[in-house]
Amino acid sequence: MEAPNNPDFWNQAARTREFTHPLDRERLTRLLPRDAVILDYGCGQGRLTGELIELGYVNVLGLDTSAEMIRIARDRVPDAGFAETDGARIPCGDASIDAVLLFTVLTCIASDDAQKNLLGEIKRILRPHGLLVISDYPLQADARNLQRYEEFQHELGGWGRFRLPGGAVLRHHSREWFDRLLADFAIDTSVELDAKTMNGNPARILQLWGRKK
Repeated sequence: MEAPNNPDFWNQAARTREFTHPLDRERLTRLLPRDAVILDYGCGQGRLTGELIELGYVNVLGLDTSAEMIRIARDRVPDAGFAETDGARIPCGDASIDAVLLFTVLTCIASDDAQKNLLGEIKRILRPHGLLVISDYPLQADARNLQRYEEFQHELGGWGRFRLPGGAVLRHHSREWFDRLLADFAIDTSVELDAKTMNGNPARILQLWGRKK
């Protein structure tokens, strides 16, 4: 599995950026009992992990490849468990997790194969019919994003990939790609929302709720 690229960028982002994709708390609490084992993969500074603790969930683990993200998360949410991961393998046993949150992680992984490997790992650790919640970026239609898709498509090997000024390569996704990537999951809810990027720019996001087949 590929770690999010440019670790120096993400360590700096931990100190300067905020991540704001919303969690549908009502839906989550309806689907998961409070003793569910939940993995917040790509937990960043621990915002979602903290929300889960506030909701009364007691078995929550946050993982991230950025050491600085994990340091901040431990300071902000001392009641949760956090660990740094190298991105090669999720350090959880087979069929040991009830639910995985994957918020703005796929956008940080540029290659098809690396995304497939990540979803394969998630399938491995989820229990039968385990819950997967994804919040990420579909292809955007505004002029700013279309311009950078055009600028970087040949260098980075596909429409929707682009490089930030700090060097990190990000990716937005077609709905067809989401369908292919999630073929082993039964997606029962798909919601598009208005949100902001970590740089404060407006964006459309896609939230998918599904179960391991």
